[in-house]
Amino acid sequence: MRIAGVSLVVIVLLGAAMATGCVSVYPGDVAYTGSGIMFLVHSDKAVPDAFVEAAVFSDEGFSREEIYRFSGQVPLQAGETAVTIPVSLKPGHYRCFIHTSSGMNRFPAVIRDFEVP
Repeated sequence: MRIAGVSLVVIVLLGAAMATGCVSVYPGDVAYTGSGIMFLVHSDKAVPDAFVEAAVFSDEGFSREEIYRFSGQVPLQAGETAVTIPVSLKPGHYRCFIHTSSGMNRFPAVIRDFEVP
């Protein structure tokens, strides 16, 4: 009896989550363009009030130093939206932490490694 009750609650919660129109937002790989970093953000639907935070760290050896931080509103289209952040970087290895949010919804953060030749 107890398992049936728990199963029913799980099914109801899953149904409610699906009915609220959950949006999946996922940043892709980071590339350096010569004048900044660029990455694509995939979104299941348009998110006009999306907010993107990105922190770039140098990643040399055992030390890590924050080089640049960006935060701002970036309206996302359904599908992929290119996000470009102007920053000048020297050759080396870097790590970028990317957070996206919309209103009270915070999407999973990602960490992307990239190299500047």
